[in-house]
Amino acid sequence: MPADDAVWLRLDRPENVLSVVSVMWTATPVDPAGLRTVVVERMVKRHPVFRCRPVLRPWPLPSEWEPDPDFAVHRHLRVEERPHSETALQALVGSLRSAEFDRHHPLWRVLLVPYDSGSAVILQVHHSVADGIRLTQLMVDLLDPLDDGGTAPAGTHLADGPSVRDLLDPRRAVRTAGDLALTAVRSLAAVGELVTWSNPHTAWSGPVGHGKNAAWGEPLSLAALTELAHHHRATVNELLSALLGGAVRRVLDHRGGSPEDLAWMVPVNLAPYDPTLPTRLGNHFSLVLAVLPLQGDLAHRIAVVRDRTAWVRGSWEPWVTAATQRFVGSAPAVLGGPVARFFADKAVGVFTNVPGPPTPMSLAGALVLGSVGWAPCSGDQAVTACVFSYAGQLFIGFGTDGRLVGDAAVLVRAFAAEAAEALVTV
Repeated sequence: MPADDAVWLRLDRPENVLSVVSVMWTATPVDPAGLRTVVVERMVKRHPVFRCRPVLRPWPLPSEWEPDPDFAVHRHLRVEERPHSETALQALVGSLRSAEFDRHHPLWRVLLVPYDSGSAVILQVHHSVADGIRLTQLMVDLLDPLDDGGTAPAGTHLADGPSVRDLLDPRRAVRTAGDLALTAVRSLAAVGELVTWSNPHTAWSGPVGHGKNAAWGEPLSLAALTELAHHHRATVNELLSALLGGAVRRVLDHRGGSPEDLAWMVPVNLAPYDPTLPTRLGNHFSLVLAVLPLQGDLAHRIAVVRDRTAWVRGSWEPWVTAATQRFVGSAPAVLGGPVARFFADKAVGVFTNVPGPPTPMSLAGALVLGSVGWAPCSGDQAVTACVFSYAGQLFIGFGTDGRLVGDAAVLVRAFAAEAAEALVTV
């Protein structure tokens, strides 16, 4: 088991279970037998890790995945008969965010529940098995396109920067040396901020509890948000980051006041996108610190986000944090634990933006209407915010700590209000 995977097992704790939880819902009921066939054929048989349990050994012995001698699909795939309302489904998803796994068996579960006129399928996988991009690809592998346009998400990955080999090319030496110098300067500044940053105290500060919540709202038009982003000469991701800052301000202003900035951890994919999901999944990403502005109008927040994003993107910060993650995953707990807590507590939570299928898909013959999924929090992080694109729509979800933040739906409503107000200006 690579250190990139083991780190998430070492950081796992009851207050913040390090599993990725996603939910999709369909227009018509999903046949349980059909779902079982899809899960077995496209998930369990293709990826051996779903038949293995973790063996986490003390330092310096290597950890590993070993086949579960008592593996049974029915232990991981559950079908509920009771119909769920939206409120009940969100409560169920929230409860799974704090549901621990039995480490004597593989670290995943699938739940099928009646929902509205169709079904909801919840997938929970421990982060040690795979990162968010690869779990999104896995989810897409469970689906079937309704036409030839249904493809796996493109995924975002860190652009390759100038390498030492480039310096051997005399035609590029001067330009590349300048690029490397600029990258080094940006890296020192970005890492310096990462080390010295401390989030201001808010109503969300403090030790998290065991209870977790989850909520999502009506989808937003990707085309409308793209137009709004172009209006501000920004990317959709920069726009969403600015909208998130405004939504957080709305909520915190009702809880005693909001600061100027608040930092989040944002995953960055370190591997080029591979449309063919490899048999071995694993983690190929790092976390960077994104300090998002809360104050000012939308145009101001977008400008700040754009400048800060460009600075981090042009640095080696992702590789520094990746090395830190590997250290935590391979070092003795007495060393790795404090380092992990030091960095985790710099952020209020995690913010992910994952591209999904651009056209409608089906699950075991049932049309998928929407989906959303949450990355886990670590340390005393209290919020996980997620954006998932599907068939021309953006689905926004929040996962919150019940003790510090409370109802996740409050953030959903605040984000919807922020987006509605911004879209009026286009």
